[in-house]
Amino acid sequence: MNKVAAALSMTAMMLTSQAALADARVNVAHFAPFADTLDGTSVTILIDDVPTFEDVKFGDFVPYVDLPAGTYTIDVVPTGTETVAITGEFTLEDGTDYSLAAVGNGTTQDLAFYALVDNTDAPMDGNLNVRVVHLAPFAASLPATEVSIRTAGGDVVNMLMGVPYEGQSGFFEIPAGNYDLKVASNDGSVNYIDPLPADLPEGVNLTLYAIGDGINQPLGIYADLVGNLPLRTPVDNRSNGMWEILEGSGTGFVFQPMPSQNRAVGTWYTYDEEGNPLFLTFDSCMEAEDGMNPGVCATPGGFDGVTATTALYLSAGGGPDEADVVTTTKVGEIDFEILGCDDAMATVRMPEMDPVMYTAKQLTRPFPCVDAAEAR
Repeated sequence: MNKVAAALSMTAMMLTSQAALADARVNVAHFAPFADTLDGTSVTILIDDVPTFEDVKFGDFVPYVDLPAGTYTIDVVPTGTETVAITGEFTLEDGTDYSLAAVGNGTTQDLAFYALVDNTDAPMDGNLNVRVVHLAPFAASLPATEVSIRTAGGDVVNMLMGVPYEGQSGFFEIPAGNYDLKVASNDGSVNYIDPLPADLPEGVNLTLYAIGDGINQPLGIYADLVGNLPLRTPVDNRSNGMWEILEGSGTGFVFQPMPSQNRAVGTWYTYDEEGNPLFLTFDSCMEAEDGMNPGVCATPGGFDGVTATTALYLSAGGGPDEADVVTTTKVGEIDFEILGCDDAMATVRMPEMDPVMYTAKQLTRPFPCVDAAEAR
C-alpha cells in the first residue's frame, strides 16, 4: 500500500491551491466484501475526480496521510468499470484526524462510506485508548448483526453487548498488556470471530474493526496499528452430543463444548472390573488440580474447537442430605480430537499406565454440524 499512500500525498499537494489554514489527517480502508475473490473487490478511489487509490482490495488500509482542510467528494469505482459504486462528500477540519472506510457488501448491507473522528485525549501512563467498530455485514437486518465483545472467559468487555453493524464503542482506556478477546453472539453461546491473544501497546489510540461477511470474505479483526489479527477456529457446538467408543461395549462420553469460555466439559461412562457402571467427568479447564472446586474455572480455555486436553475426575459420596459430602479427585487426563461431524479420537492417560487410544462415533447431535475441516 506504499504506492497508495504516495499517490494520496501527491494528490494532497495538487489540492493545496484550496484555501486551507492547516492540514487534517485521514486513514482510508477498504472493508467492503462485495466479491468472493480479493481481485474481484479491487477498486479505484477518486478524490475530487482525481484517481488517488488504484487497485485497492478488501482489507487494504492506508495509515494517516495529510490533506488540506476543506470539503472533498470521494468516489469508489470498481476496477475495470466507470460505475461509481459509492460516493460521498466530506468536510475535513484543520487539526482533526479521521478514519474513512468503504463498507457493506451490496447484498446483506448496502455499499457505503463509514467515517469516524479519531481525536481523543491521550491515555494515562501504562494505558492505551481502544475502540471497537463493527463493520461485518454478515446479516440483512440490524438485530441479526448484533454481537457482544467478550474475553476468552466469556466476560463482556466495557458493556459491549448488542452492538449492531456500523455500531462502535468510542475510545475507552485500558491497561496495556496481552488480551484474549472475541466477537460472540449477544448471549455468548456462539463465537463469530476468535483472534489469538495479542499484545496491545501503551500510549496509542487503537481501533479494532470487525470485518468480512462470512459469505464473500471471511470474518476477521483488523487492528489499525497492527493489521489483520491471526485467528483460531471459533469454538461452536458441532461436537456437542453423545459419542460411542468403538473399542468395547457400552462405553462412551457426552461432550459439551462451552463456546463462551473456549472450554469443553462432559461425562465419560464405562464399567469397573465388576461390571458396575462408572461415571467420570472431564473438564478442559484444569485450574483445580485437587478437584476441590469442580466446575469453577479461574482461567477458562483448553478447547480450540477441534482438540482439548481435559482433566478426568472421579466423584464419590453425596446424597440427599446437606451433610452428605461429595469428594472429587483427579484421576487422569483425556486428550480429545474432533476429526469431523461423526468421528473423534480420545486418548486416556492414567498414572502408572500406558495411554489408551479410542475411536468414537457420534450417536446424538443436538446442533447442526459443519465439518471441522470445512470450517477452517
